[in-house]
Amino acid sequence: MPAFGRRIGEWFVRLKNNFKMPKWMECAWRREACGKNSCRLCGKINRDRKRHLDAGEDPDDLENIFDDVGRSLKETLQMIKADAASKGFDITNIDDIKEPPPPEKFALWRRVRECGKVVVKLARRAEESEELWLGTEEAADLLWYINTLQAKVYRQLCNRWHIKVGDGYGDFDYEYTQYVLKECLRILKKSLTELCKLDSPQKWGFLVTAGELANLEKRILKI
Repeated sequence: MPAFGRRIGEWFVRLKNNFKMPKWMECAWRREACGKNSCRLCGKINRDRKRHLDAGEDPDDLENIFDDVGRSLKETLQMIKADAASKGFDITNIDDIKEPPPPEKFALWRRVRECGKVVVKLARRAEESEELWLGTEEAADLLWYINTLQAKVYRQLCNRWHIKVGDGYGDFDYEYTQYVLKECLRILKKSLTELCKLDSPQKWGFLVTAGELANLEKRILKI
């Protein structure tokens, strides 16, 4: 885990009894962010895009994106340091938190990854044969949230690992990630239910994926 992530995690752990995850965090993982300038996350993205456009630059250029991310991390860390200092916390000399195992070490993550691979294959076949379902909202949700599910399952497995080894990290993020996992599974279930109704060459693949996610749901929510 990068030092920046460790510092944020430790700060959240120390404040977890008085801290609630801000609403703008939804925009960090949902397919459709709010896009409002008043949102801390979307507002920052909007301002960065405008700055690039005003300068005649491509806001979607990878170099510009990396620069924006680096600048955002620095600004966020400065805000966290100031907020922590106002509450009497010193986050500049935090002991390193143990590094969790890589995702491949977790059997559950590997199962979820296989679901993701199946979905990608279905999408590629649909693209080759120009299937209309690929342009639907259900397809967009399926492709987005199957990837989000993989990332969040690993994150929750890491949270559980940290809690088990007792290194003081994982408790706070566990609760929020549990909520995100439930939302991802709900949206995926809804999307697959609708896609299974279609008469498409990928219908069997939708049914198989829906069945596999149903089998994994209890295990995922019991991490």
